[in-house]
Amino acid sequence: MRKKITTILLCIVALTACDKAFINGDLDGMWQLQRVERGGEIAAPVDIYYSFQRHLTFVSKHYDEEMPLRYLGNLHYSGDTVVMSGFRKFLEEEVVATADVLSGFYLYSDSTVFVVERLDDETLVMRSSYGRYTLRRW
Repeated sequence: MRKKITTILLCIVALTACDKAFINGDLDGMWQLQRVERGGEIAAPVDIYYSFQRHLTFVSKHYDEEMPLRYLGNLHYSGDTVVMSGFRKFLEEEVVATADVLSGFYLYSDSTVFVVERLDDETLVMRSSYGRYTLRRW
């Protein structure tokens, strides 16, 4: 009996040890862009989503449920700095995101640097050279 319990426990430990852990803490997950503030102007784009998982950023725009725009990029998160870069069209990796496409996601450079002002279970507030972004967890 003891041998059987030990074997079961070893199997459970082995299976859970292979689980991929969140490396970005509260940043990981899907966020809906709620507000972008720049120079006294405020935009409220509720159809844009940013997703962060491990070393990837996934941005999507759902203005058309049939054909949402979706791009996958690199993510670097350290301290209070988020860097998103290298965006390519989702499922069509040879298609690199143009400046015009990125601007539709309020990203104005192939490598956008944000400073995190607030991050908790429900809210993410980041600032870039373009403006201040407020997102809610989706």
